Amino acid sequence: MIIKSKFVSLAIILAIAVFLEFIIHYSLKISIVYTHLFYLIIILAAIWFQRYAVWIALFFGVLHITVSYLVGGYIPVDSVFRAFMLCLVAFIVGSLVRCMTLYRDEEVRQNHELEKTQEAFQTANKKLNILSSITRHDILNQLTALLGYQEIAREMCSNPDLLEILKKEENAAQAIRKQIEFTKNYQDIGVRAPIWHNLKEKFETLKNSYDNDSVTLHSRLSNHDIFADPLFPLICQNLLDNSIRHGEHVKNITFSSEERNNELIFVYEDDGIGISDDMKTMIFKKGYGKNTGMGLFLSQEILAITGLVMKETGESGKGVRFVIHIPEGSYRLSRENQENKSGI
Repeated sequence: MIIKSKFVSLAIILAIAVFLEFIIHYSLKISIVYTHLFYLIIILAAIWFQRYAVWIALFFGVLHITVSYLVGGYIPVDSVFRAFMLCLVAFIVGSLVRCMTLYRDEEVRQNHELEKTQEAFQTANKKLNILSSITRHDILNQLTALLGYQEIAREMCSNPDLLEILKKEENAAQAIRKQIEFTKNYQDIGVRAPIWHNLKEKFETLKNSYDNDSVTLHSRLSNHDIFADPLFPLICQNLLDNSIRHGEHVKNITFSSEERNNELIFVYEDDGIGISDDMKTMIFKKGYGKNTGMGLFLSQEILAITGLVMKETGESGKGVRFVIHIPEGSYRLSRENQENKSGI
């Protein structure tokens, strides 16, 4: 239907052009101005039919030369040159449109292949996650049985040396359990597409779910959204847990953010014992720490998905200060702020 309408439109335009050729050129003896209309027709034909527009340009050129011969009895040089320019414009515009069409088709093909690859990757990832979940569940069941047998063994044993060994075995089994349970969070990294998180909303959610009267949460957060993995709230929860677990005398925890030098700075601070200078980089390494050794390493992995970077810049003895650098393009004013700024 679309192709048919193009041919009909082109036929009508050609008829009008032929009519103008004979009325203006042949009858009124004006041979210049009206030919500019031919260029518009040729460009339109090139957009529709690419290089085939050269045939239309050739038709106009021959028509123009023929009428010039009928009017003057000879073939003017300017008519030949004008016919040549019509063909040249048709060829150039048609070639450009063809290249753009090929580029568009290639882009569509690549996007289609990318979508198929993403679908295959997501399917494989889901299968791996299911397998990991089943395996993890089976291992945890076996650990539960092992811990049960250790409890029975302790009740049946009175040898202090053997009881000490059983205690160490239990500690090792509990550590294995914690690490396996923690891998569930690591497994989910990157499975879902990154989303926009409103900092103030996430803080309120964290504050409402926090149950510790000895520590007060404070907010100096700007009303920004940040683009990060859906597990971003897990980072804040992990920092909070670390403060309670390792800060010793933490009473206040503050979340803040500010826009500076084309990036958004997100800061987490507490008033605990802080982190010594020689540990500031070690704490982000896999396996380093007093608990599972995975919390801050996992946090870095989550942030890295959208190009965010976290560092510890606090002063030892005065509390921790974790700074997350959010580059331009990965943060924005919240929708409410955008509407207020635009006067809506």
